Amino acid sequence: MNIKDLEYFQAMFEEHNFSRVATKFKVSQPTISTAIKRLETELNTQLFVRDASKHRLTTTLSGQQLAEHTRIILDQVNVAQNEIKNINNGKIVLGLPPVISQSYFPQIATELAKQDLLAQIVPIEQGSAELLKLLLNGTLDMALVGSIQPFDSGRLFSQTFAKTTFKIIVSKDNPLAKQSGVWFRDLQKLDFIMFGSSFVHSEALKQLSHANHFRPKITYQSEDPQVIQGMVANNVGISFLAKSAVTNPDVVQLDLLDDPQPEFFMSLAYRTNHILSPVQQKVVDICLNIEE
Repeated sequence: MNIKDLEYFQAMFEEHNFSRVATKFKVSQPTISTAIKRLETELNTQLFVRDASKHRLTTTLSGQQLAEHTRIILDQVNVAQNEIKNINNGKIVLGLPPVISQSYFPQIATELAKQDLLAQIVPIEQGSAELLKLLLNGTLDMALVGSIQPFDSGRLFSQTFAKTTFKIIVSKDNPLAKQSGVWFRDLQKLDFIMFGSSFVHSEALKQLSHANHFRPKITYQSEDPQVIQGMVANNVGISFLAKSAVTNPDVVQLDLLDDPQPEFFMSLAYRTNHILSPVQQKVVDICLNIEE
């Protein structure tokens, strides 16, 4: 069975139009038609039916079943291609959320440098949600990711290497700065400066919001923890950050008094079917043995 035939079929399943699929792949319509017929012959079934009265192409039950498998097959082919490309390049593509990059990667980088491995690392910085997508499609070899509970995925191996609490941070000029702790419900009318939706902080904030029956007023979002803390220091608003991310001396950290409350777990993750090279295994060992 030809991979290209499966790519043409999947596109036909999504588009239901020979002309659009041919244009997408920059081939002739007969090329697409021949590929579909070849698959139908191999599988001894009909994959599409043309409804002349409605000028429409519909997918048969066999075609729908094949599409379920084709999606997985093409996804795995893409992952394999990305993995082999990284092997051939001699690089390790490592996903890093900004919070973990800021608080833990300097320690990791120091040990990598000692073992002459730092030059082989290609860092990709994104929020944890986006990094998980890149990990699953094979773009990343491994990633350090955050979550609000111990990481669990059938497609990914993961091991938690650190965890921390979340803090409310405010300016030294904010009246709340005189307190040591605060109830989340008392922040209902205040402006929040936050990370975007691809960050674990957003999920943790939703959890607290749901428990307290109100939606926080988010006036600005950034992917940079330093920008968030700088704005808070200037009393533009308050924020909700993992304790390990708070480095600005001009902000005040307040304990959340809510019970229960979310925690920030940090884990190393890679695909369960990914075969680690000796160099990648060294990087895994370094990441998992850093001190909190």
